[in-house]
Amino acid sequence: MTDRAAAAGPSPERAFHIVTLGCSKNRVDSDGMDHLLRQRGMAAASRPEDAQVLIVNTCGFLGAARAESVGVIEGLLQERREDQVVIAAGCMPALGDYKRAIPDGVDRVLTTREWYKIGDVVGELFGEAETPETAGCEGMLTTFSRRDVGPSAYVKIADGCDHNCAFCTIPSIKGRQISKRPLHVIQEIVDLVAQGTKEAVLVAQDTIRYGADLGMKHGLPQLLEMIVEQVPTLPWLRMLYIYPSPLTLRMVDVMAAHDALLPYLDMPIQHADETVLRAMNRPSSVAMTRRLIDHARAKMPDVAMRTTFIVGYPGETDAQFRTLLRFVEEQEFDHVGVFTYSPEDGTPAALLADPVPAEVAVERRNALMEVQQAITLRKNRALVGRTLEVLVEALGEVEDEAGNVEPVSVGRARRHAPEVDGLVFIPGAQPVGELVKLEVVEAGPYDLWALPPEEARSRARTAVGHAAMREGRAVRRRRVPGARSRGATRPERRGGGRPVPLATRAGT
Repeated sequence: MTDRAAAAGPSPERAFHIVTLGCSKNRVDSDGMDHLLRQRGMAAASRPEDAQVLIVNTCGFLGAARAESVGVIEGLLQERREDQVVIAAGCMPALGDYKRAIPDGVDRVLTTREWYKIGDVVGELFGEAETPETAGCEGMLTTFSRRDVGPSAYVKIADGCDHNCAFCTIPSIKGRQISKRPLHVIQEIVDLVAQGTKEAVLVAQDTIRYGADLGMKHGLPQLLEMIVEQVPTLPWLRMLYIYPSPLTLRMVDVMAAHDALLPYLDMPIQHADETVLRAMNRPSSVAMTRRLIDHARAKMPDVAMRTTFIVGYPGETDAQFRTLLRFVEEQEFDHVGVFTYSPEDGTPAALLADPVPAEVAVERRNALMEVQQAITLRKNRALVGRTLEVLVEALGEVEDEAGNVEPVSVGRARRHAPEVDGLVFIPGAQPVGELVKLEVVEAGPYDLWALPPEEARSRARTAVGHAAMREGRAVRRRRVPGARSRGATRPERRGGGRPVPLATRAGT
């Protein structure tokens, strides 16, 4: 027991504050820690100064993410009181060498597969009796309820990865894939829907291989069919991080058969030159990739496709980059994220010769994003006049050039994944958490503006709408009960083209 913990003394009302960094999978782990700590009679605090337990759920994927994690921990250590404890959890501690980089003064460290021990760790720090946690899948809780439930929620169905991409640290952080059993996934979704969630987003490091460790041949398609059958009141079900694989063909067939399975395919391809793909230890058959894309578009004509690419990989030539550029022009994806290659210690790619100069990698990224931006703008403009189903996630305010303020609602269409794709702005106040039918009246390279169909027919584009399109910073958050904060877009994690101002995101 630390001196700071002893100074606080045992109290059932002790509060905790969790800072979550990294991807959506980390957010799910933070929700699990929140659940376990509340089970011990603790309360969540929205500000670190109001809590006695400070937890940083770190990201260790890239050097920049590790630096951010260290900075957040150092900030909490510098400001903490004598009665506060600081715990570093998540991906960064799971990287053996980087565990040493965690600042001195942290009271406990938990790896990404130890977060379920958080209750006992906190109890030990405060001299409380041990209460063993119930967990499965080496740290993924079988089921847990969430304190804050919004219109959309991530559901982690597996952890770890069985692939060995040459540039990636995830296998060393997470280990081999372990899947949550179907019953537990379904129980979690049932609980979310009962609390008002309209969209469940299934996530894993490699979602398409869900259930392989459980002996399921087509685990993800089977899981999708079970969810649709057993949770018929779930309107939207989305999958992210689909590794390019022949298994995707069966998944697409199931998606096409059920309206609740959104026609949205997030398939990171990483490159289109087969030599570069082999160097990355990625699926190198571009013909197979084209087959997967063609099959999805044939089965689901309205499918929205997102992918990510890496440019500046060691040895990438100008000709190989042009191959990638032509592939993007040819395929016309709806959403594309682009990363510049980042060498990570301990990965095979970090040992490769012939590095691409950083300035060349940035030029290639900018060139690829410029091509994609034109494609996305054209696709968005083709939506003008169409009616889309939109999930309303927040209310805010928009100010025109004359200083006039009007309410604006913010949501996403079926073609937009949370945090990484565009948004739909609706002048006026729409019910947060509801699905509404809207007609698109204006389109930009990322976002859409829409109105109820009857209103769209009765008036032209609004001046307020044009002002907000030109001045995204004019959109301000308004606190709305039940609207969960999604935070600022983090393009370094999904390779997004531009950050969306925090003020446009849902806020509580």
